Amino acid sequence: MENEEGLLKRLAEGEKEIFGELVLRHQDFIFNVVSKYVRIEEEARDLTQDVFLKAYENIEKFRGESKISSWLYRIAYNLSMNWSERRAGRETQLDDELAETLAEPPNLAEEIFEREAQLARITGLLAELPEKYRTVISLYYFEDKSYQEIAEALGLPINTVKIHLLRAKERLREKLGAEE
Repeated sequence: MENEEGLLKRLAEGEKEIFGELVLRHQDFIFNVVSKYVRIEEEARDLTQDVFLKAYENIEKFRGESKISSWLYRIAYNLSMNWSERRAGRETQLDDELAETLAEPPNLAEEIFEREAQLARITGLLAELPEKYRTVISLYYFEDKSYQEIAEALGLPINTVKIHLLRAKERLREKLGAEE
């Protein structure tokens, strides 16, 4: 299996059919990224395709200063945010996972309800944070990205990423303390 550097070199030399290899390597990762922001599966799949289409159309702009996954992440994040802004204020649909829990047996339903309540509380607190903090928290804790990967994906200096993460955690602690 060829490394990404080799694939990118061949792409730069005009072998556009090689792009399919990059799609296969990163499609699950990008779908997971998009799904964090776009909860409607069909929309998330469409947006994932849009990410790769945009990447294909702009492959010559990839300078190789970061990993291709960071570059794709940035595209996915931007497209997801644009989608979210367009959808703001519209009726939200019942999440597939929640719909599945409605059919669970009673003993499991209670456990799932408790987990959902905890998740809703945390999600609610995260939603109150400014976007720049929410994004850094999500990447660091839910995507297991390093400071460097976050900095590359968001186009920020690494120290800014560290400060955003620190401030986000401080605000969450304050909010959790205020609720108790």
